[in-house]
Amino acid sequence: NSLINIMEFRGYKSLSLRKIICKTLYVKNMQRFLFLYCVKCVAVVCCKYVKRWKTLPISKLNKFKTYNMAIINDNFRLDYEPARIPTITKELCIVYYAWNPEENKKKRKVMRFNHLKNKYTKREISKIMNKAVAEINMKLEAGKNPFIEADTPKSYNQLKDSTDFFLKMKKRDMRPDGFRTYTSYCKKLNEWTTNNNLKDCFVISFNKDSALEFMNELALNEGLSNRTWNNHFVFYRTLWNWLKDNNYCKANVFENFNNMREEDKIRKVIPGNTHFRVKMYCRWFMPNLEIVIDLIRASFIRPAEIALIQIKEINLFEKYIFIPKEKSKTHRDRYAYLPEWLCIKIAENFQLDRFTDEHYFIGSLLLPAVNASNTRKYDKYWERIRRDLKLEMDMQLYSYRDTGITALEDAEVQRKVITKLTDHTTVKMLGRYIGPPSKELIDNVVSKILY
Repeated sequence: NSLINIMEFRGYKSLSLRKIICKTLYVKNMQRFLFLYCVKCVAVVCCKYVKRWKTLPISKLNKFKTYNMAIINDNFRLDYEPARIPTITKELCIVYYAWNPEENKKKRKVMRFNHLKNKYTKREISKIMNKAVAEINMKLEAGKNPFIEADTPKSYNQLKDSTDFFLKMKKRDMRPDGFRTYTSYCKKLNEWTTNNNLKDCFVISFNKDSALEFMNELALNEGLSNRTWNNHFVFYRTLWNWLKDNNYCKANVFENFNNMREEDKIRKVIPGNTHFRVKMYCRWFMPNLEIVIDLIRASFIRPAEIALIQIKEINLFEKYIFIPKEKSKTHRDRYAYLPEWLCIKIAENFQLDRFTDEHYFIGSLLLPAVNASNTRKYDKYWERIRRDLKLEMDMQLYSYRDTGITALEDAEVQRKVITKLTDHTTVKMLGRYIGPPSKELIDNVVSKILY
């Protein structure tokens, strides 16, 4: 049966019987007499099977003695040593060897039966152990491996395949920008394993030492800031928690790491005169980008959310845009309210009646489109403005959200109201987006100080 299975696996059905036997049964390190005996016996059986009552003469087999052929391929290795009952020890046990992929060598396994001494006779114990030996050898011959079939049966999956499956699972409920970041982080991990002689490594092979070396290299060679390094660390910890929950590993190799110290994030508020220059530039060269800026500044919609808005979610009559939880950063349904002047500007610039409800509001060309855009497209337009107007590098498109929040704070609007409008979960979180007070507000307050 084994010979027939090998024949079918290797596709030798059309070859002669002699070639089949020579290609499948010769093992480089097998003793010569055992090889000749096995080949002759199997040849007789196979000749009977095909009704050819011939055996291969020994003279014909001698020419194959120096061939280095393998049962399956040229890199053949026997992945186990059959179970046996040792006789030179007083301990009742069964010993066998199986291949350990983590250490890349055969490793000894022992099954002890000392607890049966006081319960059964020697004859009964012998029967039990012989039965166990037969079962173990049957499993080993069938390809079972006790090291792979442990508490984490997926621990010997390749790390790259595991991360690919992780991304496949996360893609269903993630926004495109977030998924692109996850893909980038996984790509860095796989590239590092390839460059450090860990290509095609198993999940269990990536241990705490590997994780420490990887994170240190990110900090030193990649030139990441502390905040960016922390973002990488949080992702890899999340990835390994997922691997742990899905039986790929027993422990999270990133769990004992500490975050790096972060400096307070500086929020850049765009001054009024700079905004006026940006607005005039947009009206001359890219009018619809002004709509994007106004949605960020006045309606507090994030650029990633703007890219996913569809025309069916815009209600200019009621003056709001509905953002479903699938498109919201906070994964909550919310309404973004539109000022009347912004509703008029949207109606004049886009003429939404010309498009279907399924069209995306602002696509890659700043017009309604069938396919959704992304923040990278909007950032490219903003980089052009910043270059032509020679603005500071820390002035980002997202800075308009900070500018709008700061304007409401300067107008003494209650923070609870601002939190609701801006889709923040807490007032404390809102405080991170508030920039310094405007010069006009400071001048107004200072002028009230009595002489």
